[in-house]
Amino acid sequence: MIEKGRLNVRQLAILLFLCTIGEQILVFPSMITSYAQEDAWLSAILGVGGGMGVLIIFLAVYNLNPRINLIENALQTFGSWIGALISCFYLFYFLISTSTFIRELGDFMTTQILPSSPIWAIDLLFVGALAWGLIQGIACIGRTAEVFLPLVVLFLIILLVLLLPQMQLSNIKPVLSNGILAPLKGFVAVLTYPYCELCIFMMLLPYTNQKPHMKKDILLTGMIGGLMLTLTLTISLLVMGSFLTQHYWFASFMLAQKINIGNFLQRMEAFIACVWIIAVFFKAILFFYGFILGIAHLFRLSSYRSLILPSALIIFSMSILIAPNETYYLKVVIPYWIDWDLTCGIALPLLLILVHKLRARSSKI
Repeated sequence: MIEKGRLNVRQLAILLFLCTIGEQILVFPSMITSYAQEDAWLSAILGVGGGMGVLIIFLAVYNLNPRINLIENALQTFGSWIGALISCFYLFYFLISTSTFIRELGDFMTTQILPSSPIWAIDLLFVGALAWGLIQGIACIGRTAEVFLPLVVLFLIILLVLLLPQMQLSNIKPVLSNGILAPLKGFVAVLTYPYCELCIFMMLLPYTNQKPHMKKDILLTGMIGGLMLTLTLTISLLVMGSFLTQHYWFASFMLAQKINIGNFLQRMEAFIACVWIIAVFFKAILFFYGFILGIAHLFRLSSYRSLILPSALIIFSMSILIAPNETYYLKVVIPYWIDWDLTCGIALPLLLILVHKLRARSSKI
């Protein structure tokens, strides 16, 4: 077996939570509000329910053969040629996703925190951290996630509590003023970005020590992560209103800048920046891991470790080349990403389940 490291269920659940909030903790309010305006909170609640269905699909794929990951499953189910094409499709998705997460971090740091720093320096530093984490192995990544989880939760709670005095219920009224279609568009976006991107866990589930309650823990963690995003979105609407939430790409960061308790406790945006960087790190490293592990299985290599350095250089280059500027990324890349996520997160896993069931039925005849 290429991967000998193992995660326990707690570590898997923590990684799932961090991957769910991921880069979305900053951009989720703006993204969903652009579709549903004042009703974005309603879209988020519906999306969390739909996200549970997406996670059930991932678990169903895993249950087809708990000993193999997504790439191995595709090769085994569809055969060498079609399975290789589907595997390459997923590997390219993992590659571009990792590069995009790094680019988002670079854009954020160079526009909000370190405006005088070149974006390539930020990206190179982050890619180096990802490569070092992969060298340590998946078990080490799981243990590190356990260490950082309390810090992430604490910072989020501080942010939400300190903003309570500034909330105004009138900012989310009237409900359904634009009809039902706008919240449904927001629902699709919620289903796509936090949840369909969790398809990366079909690469991790076979390397988790199985427990009877694993399915329940995965669904519960996915729901908690989605509700955390929903709460962040709702507070953004209640404090800033739909117009400002929609037009601030890093809405949660702007939200943290509004904290001011007695002209003493303020400038808390560094907390939300730390939460975001930690969450993006774990989401990016999981997609990076899925990319190199999938390549190792596709080409039947004995280990994926020799792929870490060349893959890191490719990802670093792609993070710079993926978009000329932030505006291009927002206007051109994001709208098409929904289709890609839905394909990788729902369409192909359902096709995999269908073909596997048909082949199993035909073998019994």
